Amino acid sequence: MSPEDKDIPDVCLILEGTYPFVTGGVSSWTHQLINHLPDVRFHLYCLIAEREPGPWKFPRPDNVTGVTTLSLGASSESLEGEGKMLSPGEEKALIDLLRTFHRSLLGGSPEAFQTLFESFHKTGFSPELFRTLSAGRQAWSLIGEFYQAQFAHEAFIDFFWMWRTTHLPLFALLSAPLPRARLYHSLASGYAGMLGVMGKLAYDRPFVLTEHGIYTRERKIEIALAQWIGKSQEDEATVRPIRETVKGFWMRIFEQLGRIVYHYSDTIVTLFEGNRSIQIRDGADPEKTQVIPNGITIGERPVLPQIPKPSGGERVVGFIGRVVPIKDVKTFIQACRLVADQYPAVRVLIMGPMDQDPEYARECQSLVELLGLSGQVSFTGSVRVEDYLPSLDLLVLTSLSEAQPLVIMEGAVYEVPTVATRVGACDELINGRLREDRLLGPGGIVTSVGNPDETALAILRLLRDEALRRRMGRAARIRMERFYREEAVFSAYREIYRKGGR
Repeated sequence: MSPEDKDIPDVCLILEGTYPFVTGGVSSWTHQLINHLPDVRFHLYCLIAEREPGPWKFPRPDNVTGVTTLSLGASSESLEGEGKMLSPGEEKALIDLLRTFHRSLLGGSPEAFQTLFESFHKTGFSPELFRTLSAGRQAWSLIGEFYQAQFAHEAFIDFFWMWRTTHLPLFALLSAPLPRARLYHSLASGYAGMLGVMGKLAYDRPFVLTEHGIYTRERKIEIALAQWIGKSQEDEATVRPIRETVKGFWMRIFEQLGRIVYHYSDTIVTLFEGNRSIQIRDGADPEKTQVIPNGITIGERPVLPQIPKPSGGERVVGFIGRVVPIKDVKTFIQACRLVADQYPAVRVLIMGPMDQDPEYARECQSLVELLGLSGQVSFTGSVRVEDYLPSLDLLVLTSLSEAQPLVIMEGAVYEVPTVATRVGACDELINGRLREDRLLGPGGIVTSVGNPDETALAILRLLRDEALRRRMGRAARIRMERFYREEAVFSAYREIYRKGGR
């Protein structure tokens, strides 16, 4: 091994909007992964939405040897270095290649990205490349061409913002230098996954993908919920197939980015079989996929003795998670109004960062006031969950999409049962996955998505029945002790790294 090779990190860990600048389940998992593999040298490549990264929310591990940050909303001025000016012929050739890539990609050919990337790699990563792709005359011509051909019945501003939102991050990646590593590991598909693909193609190194949640599915939910996209310029009564709308085109772009990432991954990991089935349906090779459930440390969190509470006395219900639309906090708040009507002694804590979607957070606060819940519902912002879990009677998750929520597992360690929507691995965590697991009994109640009535009924059932709540809490903890210990998780990743992603 040459001296230069010794300086190359073992793993370039690629993160989008999470660790180390944001708290949450995936961030906590990432910190645990790095700390449990002290002999593995990590370089963090962090994709952020802001122009500059915020402060670290975690202590920096000794085996993090370097950090690169890139703003996905970067402008050419924010990219360092100077690039050569492209001639009109070179600019036209690049845009023609981008046009061909789009047509091939939307036609179902993920291999088209390699041709595009190799051409850009040969041109050189530079601010000039970014300017050409995002604001050059030829680029504007291409945007107009796509708009006129497919979406002239919708507002151009919708199409323009769709193009800008989906393409500028990709152009920023293509224009940014790639650190060398022995292996690239992305914790999401999407743009983080695309960066992993670029590392594989540029340096012929293995690429591992881990999806806690299915990135493409979550982006499609967000697009579907967006109220401002795709208002037709024609008769509002006109109904068009989703694929013929700006929203549909936006969804298809993320679908195809996911296919590229799956195509070039050497190993694709997810947390439960339901996610693996979705990955395979969306283009992943079954032979590359595997399930590694998350685990949790049991011994470090002793269960505190529970003192019986009087019937009808105060009960504390906790919601732990980011205050963002995908968590459907509004459904939880509506359920709280129904609960408070039947159980006035309830106290509700909404614990999680409020700054990731400030407008949505303000809407949730306004809803609490509108429903007259200000005296019972509190927004705490980010907290140390271990400081609050021992005092909770019940956890609630009303998410539209989840992977394997760490908060359910953390609550279970403290014998706190959970009411959660039937998404991701929630049913497995609450009711069990294997036969011997299910024999333990439920560790909470699973409800339908977007249903405040059903959520409220489940909460009331547990608040009113102390014996049931205790029985479910105990089953939840035993399930973690027997089936979700974290030692097996990190041993599995050590083996993946040792084998070079295969």
